[in-house]
Parts: sequence; C-alpha cells; structure tokens
Amino acid sequence: MIELSDLQRDALGELFNIGVGRAASSLSQIVNDEVLLSAPVVALVQPHTVSESLLGSDFREVSMVTLDFAGPFDARTMLIFPERNALAIVSKMISVDMTPEELAEFEQEALCEVGNIILNACISALADLFEVEFHGGLPTHHYSDSNNLQSFSRKDQNVVLILQINLTISQERIDGHLLFLLSVSSLASLLECIDRFLAKQGMA
Repeated sequence: MIELSDLQRDALGELFNIGVGRAASSLSQIVNDEVLLSAPVVALVQPHTVSESLLGSDFREVSMVTLDFAGPFDARTMLIFPERNALAIVSKMISVDMTPEELAEFEQEALCEVGNIILNACISALADLFEVEFHGGLPTHHYSDSNNLQSFSRKDQNVVLILQINLTISQERIDGHLLFLLSVSSLASLLECIDRFLAKQGMA
C-alpha cells in the first residue's frame, strides 16, 4: 500500500485544518453557539482495518453522512459520529415545538446539512489550495454498525484516508472521523497534488 511521507502527512493535516476552520464558522451559525473543531489527525489505512480504527464503545453505533466528489482524484467522503453524539448535535438545531414525527424527519436533514458543511469545506479548501475543481453529489445519511461499514468493501484496492476530529459545542466534546475512500490511482493523484503544492511553497 502507498505510504504517506511525514511531509505529506503534515501537509494534509494543515490543508484539512483550513477546511475544518471554515466548517466551524458555518456550524456556529446554524447551531447558534460556538463550535470548535480540532486540527485533524491523519492516518492512511486499508479498508478492512477501518472498523479497528473506529474501535471503542462510542463508535459501535454510528451516524454517517456520505458525499461523493469527482475531480483530479475521486473520493467517497464520509463524516462519522457515534450515534448519541450525532443526536447531541441535532438537539442544538431543533425547535422545542417540533412533534416526534417532525423531529425524526428533521434529524436526517440536519445531519446531512452538518455533513455537507464539513465535507464541502474540506474539499473546497483542497480545491483552492491545489487550484483545481471538484464536483460533488448530494449528501446521504444513514445509521450503521462500525463493524458493518459496507461502503468500504467495494474494491480490495481501495484505501481509506482517516482524519480524526474533535467537535466541541458548549463545552461538550464530540468525537468524529472524516473518511475519504480512494482508489489507489486516486490516492496517487492526491499525493501528486500535495507534492506540487509543497513545491510551490518551497517545501518539497
């Protein structure tokens, strides 16, 4: 499997940190409270080890928003939270006057909106800094078991870029992961973009 150099890993962390910063500002507006998102911790793993990377009671039942992007490299991007943490986020966005039926419908829409903001902010940051264009689809949401993440079993040659983030709202810490499912060729294209970026910065 292709490995990240320390320089590439650090660059990815910094690039995605820019996107995370943009997302935090937008999320603060929709939850009407200060949102803090930590700098992401970057790891590259094989698909069959994703569940191991998400081990822990907090990530047994997960809430997942998925969004596909196409561009210089293609990626299936995902935002994953423990289910109880996802509901904590939604609670910041709801009206107390909602009926249970309205709440159930709003929950899906709210989580898609949160995922859309965070995932698009990260991809937008990459597009700006790499000076390229990406085209994204529509976000979808579903609940899953961390041991049954079927999205990672499409092709054996896929690799998964994991970015662990911490989201804090009103002193409540919520752990989450950004996942990028890439083919080997897409990962190679991503690394080429990173190397060109580093060269422009005089860091290659």
